[in-house]
Amino acid sequence: MWPFAATVVKGASGSADAWAAMSSRRNNPSTARVTLADLRMRCERLESVLRQALSSRSAARAERDSARARLRSAGDDFVVAFEAIDARTEAAVAAAELRGLLCQDLDIDTMLTVATEHLLARVRPANVAIWLCNSRGDYAVAAYGANSVSRARAEASLGVLGREACTHLGNEPVASVFDNAAEMVSVPPPGGGVLADSRAIIAPLVFRGERFGAVLVFQPASEAWQPNAPEIVASIGAVLGEQIERITRIVVQRGTEWPSTPPEHD
Repeated sequence: MWPFAATVVKGASGSADAWAAMSSRRNNPSTARVTLADLRMRCERLESVLRQALSSRSAARAERDSARARLRSAGDDFVVAFEAIDARTEAAVAAAELRGLLCQDLDIDTMLTVATEHLLARVRPANVAIWLCNSRGDYAVAAYGANSVSRARAEASLGVLGREACTHLGNEPVASVFDNAAEMVSVPPPGGGVLADSRAIIAPLVFRGERFGAVLVFQPASEAWQPNAPEIVASIGAVLGEQIERITRIVVQRGTEWPSTPPEHD
């Protein structure tokens, strides 16, 4: 008839039972000791879980750092690979441009002039010198292009380089880079000549393992090289070696001297 009252009484009865149970645990020492032991066990378990979590976190951090290091290394490798591809591509473009400019011309002077101007444009603000060598290995300057140093001023240094630096070049199309150009020779000209306070790149004129001369670019040490300058100089040296070999072969076959451009006819 009065369900609400019955519910209240029932709830009150349950609260009384809970209160009695709590009072019993407080007044019973053995029950209190068991409860403290349970708490200690729970605390120990929590501490164990925390230690495991911290250990796992440290391991995860170590793995994360290792993964980051691997990614950085892979990124560096990709950068190096792309830079190498870019250098080879630009060198190939420079070589192809020079071949296109030279066409099938058999005049050695024209070839050297075109190559010098091509290099001056490619490696500005550097100066350019090209040597040719004879069968005895003697080197002589065959072409020179100036950006900042005249040939007259460079003459003494070029002679020393022809005797010392050019003769030590290999027979592969590889450029040598010198941040201090004076390091190319054992005895620099008086006062260092144009080698003092200069940086340089030198490469052989080679084709199929045979050396026909050398090409040098040099500029003030305070000036940075154009991107991929060593690869460009080496590729130009290879093209010149190929062209000189072709001209030499044709001349030998014809049994004549160096050919000149035929005169124009009306």
